[in-house]
Amino acid sequence: MTAVLIALADVGPAVQLEEQLNKAGLKARWDATQADGPQGGNSAAVVLIDADHLGRKLKVVADLWRDQPNVPGVIAIGASQIAREQAPVARTTLVNPTAKITTLVAAIEEAAKLRLASDMRWPVMRAATNLPPVADTPAAWGPTLSAARKVDIEIPRAALRWRAKHYATPTPRLAELKDERMLTPGELEASEWLDGTMTVERCVGAGPMDPQQTARFLWALGSMGALDFSSEVRDVATAPRRMLDDMRKNLRARTARLERSTFYDVLEITPLAEYPEIEEAVKLVGQRYSPEVLEAYDLAELTPMVLPTWELVEKARSVLVDHAARGRYHDWLRQKLPELRTVWAIDPPTVTAAAAAFTKGQTALAEGDVHRAMSDFAIACRKFPGHPEYEANFAWARYRVQVASGRDRIEAAVAERKNIEELLMGCRVWPRALVALALLCAASGDADAARWHLYIALQADPNVPAAAQLAQRLGMRR
Repeated sequence: MTAVLIALADVGPAVQLEEQLNKAGLKARWDATQADGPQGGNSAAVVLIDADHLGRKLKVVADLWRDQPNVPGVIAIGASQIAREQAPVARTTLVNPTAKITTLVAAIEEAAKLRLASDMRWPVMRAATNLPPVADTPAAWGPTLSAARKVDIEIPRAALRWRAKHYATPTPRLAELKDERMLTPGELEASEWLDGTMTVERCVGAGPMDPQQTARFLWALGSMGALDFSSEVRDVATAPRRMLDDMRKNLRARTARLERSTFYDVLEITPLAEYPEIEEAVKLVGQRYSPEVLEAYDLAELTPMVLPTWELVEKARSVLVDHAARGRYHDWLRQKLPELRTVWAIDPPTVTAAAAAFTKGQTALAEGDVHRAMSDFAIACRKFPGHPEYEANFAWARYRVQVASGRDRIEAAVAERKNIEELLMGCRVWPRALVALALLCAASGDADAARWHLYIALQADPNVPAAAQLAQRLGMRR
């Protein structure tokens, strides 16, 4: 007979539930004193908690229950919007208060069955492996890992299901386990995949162990705090994680940027662009967004965005390189442009005037006249707002003028850097804009970020002199 603790604050529903569950053959008991969390003296297999009452504290309270020595299964009862939002965060089933009693009983039986798969924590792991509760110390790691290798596969499978699309990032504990020589040869080899750039579902199939043993291994490491699971890339201290994080952010931003846009915005070219410039634009977009590039990264839930994003590029290219199709597209644009969002589909005379002002600004900057450079860049940006190179160079010149006027260097650099980082997110790679951004990063004291932007710039175009010079000054190896 499954023992159930009803930890609800409201006496009316609680008493009714207690009566109905007991009639259904369960051993139910209501205790309002535990509505805000465990107070001790509980041995129930399943706890019903009040999601509407707890609100955003639902996850905290659910975790407190799972930390109890008996490791009960947790079910949330609620119907509010916040309950629906918080239940997945708390990794608990949400049952509506008006649901049929048979529905609730089925949820209780499932929670009791999988209570040891509800979370990945040291006490839960010990209980799941039929080991008595002990402190999490190196002396206990070996026997616990040994037992975890033989645990019922349904436990790690159910526990990992919540995190299938989460990235598995090693913590210092994994290095400790290696140093203590507690991992098998297969586990050591599998741990090489665990660099924070692969999701759980990708890791399970990566080998060299069979998927079931790998699942047990991931579950054990997660329960011991040797792996951290997160829906976004965690800790971009390594180049592979930083690149993956960069790809995810750009892909997500590009999808939003191109909503109701034009083919010129897709390729980031103006209506003056001819065939060579169109092909070069496709190449630069492809360096960041082509399926061939992105297939090297585990993009998790963003993977479905890749093909539609690239199909839009191919469609834009096919229309803009065909004179007849381009003419028809211009006819369509004249009618629809007020309904669209665009940076790039602007009048050719304006494009020419903006380019001329930008050239003047570059000349002034090279001559050391930052005030004149800022003025010319401002004209270019006013005529062509949102152009990555114009905006980035304007930001750099504006920073220098502000510092010359007495503003704090780091404060000014951080503000300008933030604006340009936001502007470039979701764009194709603009090497010269990245050089200006790298200068702002260096000025703000973040040499690592400066080197990263230069690395991306030089990957796209190794022949940008300013990038190569700055890279050398920052001690980069090319």
